Amino acid sequence: GLLIMRASVARYLLLLVILASNCFFLGHAQDDATEDFDTPSDEDPSRHAVGIDMDGDGSIDGYDYDGDGKIDDIEPESGFGKVDDDDGYEWPTIFEAADDMLDVSLLMYPIAQLRKRAKETPEVFKDAAAVLKEPITAKEIGAMLMENRGVLVEELEESNTQVLEQVLDAIIERQRKASDEDHSKREMTATLVNFADDNSQSELVYAVGVDNARRRVTVAFRGSVTLKDFHQDAQIWMQRIDNPLAAIQGQPKDIRIHHGFYEYLYYATTSGETRTDGITPKSKYERILDQAKVLLQKYPDYKLFVAGHSLGAALASVFAFMASTDEEVPGPVTCVSVASPFVGGVNFRKAFQYQEKEGRLRYLRIVNHGDIVTIMPFYAINLGAYKHVGIELKLYGDKYTLRYPKGSQGNALVRTWSTSVFNNLSTQYLVNHSPGEYDIRLEVTKEDLSSMYLNDLYQDAKHVGRSIAKKAKK
Repeated sequence: GLLIMRASVARYLLLLVILASNCFFLGHAQDDATEDFDTPSDEDPSRHAVGIDMDGDGSIDGYDYDGDGKIDDIEPESGFGKVDDDDGYEWPTIFEAADDMLDVSLLMYPIAQLRKRAKETPEVFKDAAAVLKEPITAKEIGAMLMENRGVLVEELEESNTQVLEQVLDAIIERQRKASDEDHSKREMTATLVNFADDNSQSELVYAVGVDNARRRVTVAFRGSVTLKDFHQDAQIWMQRIDNPLAAIQGQPKDIRIHHGFYEYLYYATTSGETRTDGITPKSKYERILDQAKVLLQKYPDYKLFVAGHSLGAALASVFAFMASTDEEVPGPVTCVSVASPFVGGVNFRKAFQYQEKEGRLRYLRIVNHGDIVTIMPFYAINLGAYKHVGIELKLYGDKYTLRYPKGSQGNALVRTWSTSVFNNLSTQYLVNHSPGEYDIRLEVTKEDLSSMYLNDLYQDAKHVGRSIAKKAKK
């Protein structure tokens, strides 16, 4: 009884914290079977960034990125750092980007749950239309939730979704720590523009919003909740598709992507929208991108951010890559994923890294050590090994690593072991995948990552390799 009471109180508290502007928009060779990170194995995470106090005054004077005990200078040599000299865009720190996009990823779950109830039983709401309103500001969402707080508590108590339970706990804790100033800023400047959940039991759920304080358009994907979601997760064979960069010298003709993830994004949408020929139905991807483009055209100095947790992270990875190849989307596209499984093969990685090198794409992939989802599926029987992409921020609880796949085969056997299921398997694997655990571990990085920028890492050869860093500095 005590546990039930505690859960009910926690869920009720969710209403109060959301009122403070929770809405995230507001405001084929055998060698290929290795995961080629040019860093030590997981048993020796010694090369995480370490703050160094040179003068003994208790403050950090710089950071050691390569484990030699000395401060490393990774300040940008051109305008590809904190502020882009070309357009004046001020980029978030790594921690700010990670923290904001974790918010985005978490809040997809309860928002979708409440809207689902409003569609199924509108009579229990004082104003179901207000729940489903689009666009809707943070202030309006807060008022709507307060008015229907009883319905939300009832819906959450009836839910048996473990993911939702974990998400709610994480949201409550995160909002407890957040500042009132940040809440107020988001409430005044951010808007949820589209929340696509009309067929949430059979199609992916996504949202598009704009944050005027941060000058960003955000696309977010919900993680696995429905049977259809889990069915898509299980389709682990690779889909061979045309490489949108095939015309570029050195790029492969095709790339391979997890079939389930690709199908979820590229099946014909049920919205009835068609391409310019008036006949061919638009894919889900096309519909999402079109909605994002409307906002990017309205706000030409804004940037596109993409986020998601678990299945949502995988969808975000594919979407961000594809969007980065669209000339109408201003670069770079920034993707911050949480707990992403593998998404594509070696050719996908090659195309992905080309976009990173060209400054069209930046990707921070956040993973918990011991989260088995992030190393699945390792191998597709029909087309070989899966490959991770982007800069990996791996959270250990008391430390972290930042690393990037560079293609080295020197320690293939060691790295195969370090990324194997057996090495990462933990009796706590469900806990390690939970949003709450990601929140706890991310907080440990706050001091270090609050003074580091993703753009800096992309131009640092120690992290991303000389070819990509050299190009990023232009």
